[in-house]
Amino acid sequence: MKRYCLVYELKEEHVKDYVDIHKEAHKTHWRTQLDALKEAGAQNCIVYSYNNLSIIFYECEDIDESFAKLGANEANLRWQETVAPWFAETPKFDGSQKVQSVEKIFDLNQQLEGKLEQY
Repeated sequence: MKRYCLVYELKEEHVKDYVDIHKEAHKTHWRTQLDALKEAGAQNCIVYSYNNLSIIFYECEDIDESFAKLGANEANLRWQETVAPWFAETPKFDGSQKVQSVEKIFDLNQQLEGKLEQY
């Protein structure tokens, strides 16, 4: 299992919308997006908000493959239609481009074992 970190800038005026939709997803019709993530191979997806940044930790075997599966899912298409305008630059969560994740530069447990793996 690989762990990816993605960071996206949100438009200031939509930070609250973005935070609210994520906090309430399990209580609303957006529950279907949670199922779509699992069906696409996500073992876990954790989203943090810091100022106007969305910081996403995404665990799966292959993020490009997972996002391609998301791109074919109707629930995800509706989700993206809603949240895409809230980003400063709209990321593609549909497999149409290679996912750019941040570089891991430190991992305590790995380094104690004498190594550093990207994922």
